[in-house]
Amino acid sequence: MERSKGSVVKRLFILVIVFDALTTLSAPYARAMDEWMGVPYGDYCDGPGWGWYGARKAVKTPQEAKKMLKEYFKGEDVVIGVVRERGRFFEADIKDRKGNVVDRVLIDKRTGRLRSTY
Repeated sequence: MERSKGSVVKRLFILVIVFDALTTLSAPYARAMDEWMGVPYGDYCDGPGWGWYGARKAVKTPQEAKKMLKEYFKGEDVVIGVVRERGRFFEADIKDRKGNVVDRVLIDKRTGRLRSTY
């Protein structure tokens, strides 16, 4: 059985419409999940020299990364552990006052974005 050109085009058009509808309808759900979780996926250090959410600022040395982490966690009851250089990012343990690791964070060297590994 041979299909006409119009039939194939019609099916392709319907497929594109369905795909577009599915991707459009899933966006509000993803946004709602981010708000429900309470934190964005990755953060940055707010303050002078850093700027708006998503602003990029390169972090070149472990000392800069540690300074950024101290500013980011200011007011929290945590201690910043040793900052290790790992390829395209820095890695640091965040500890409570007893020395227990409560989080491990990554800082992208190119963007300054901060992410928890937990």
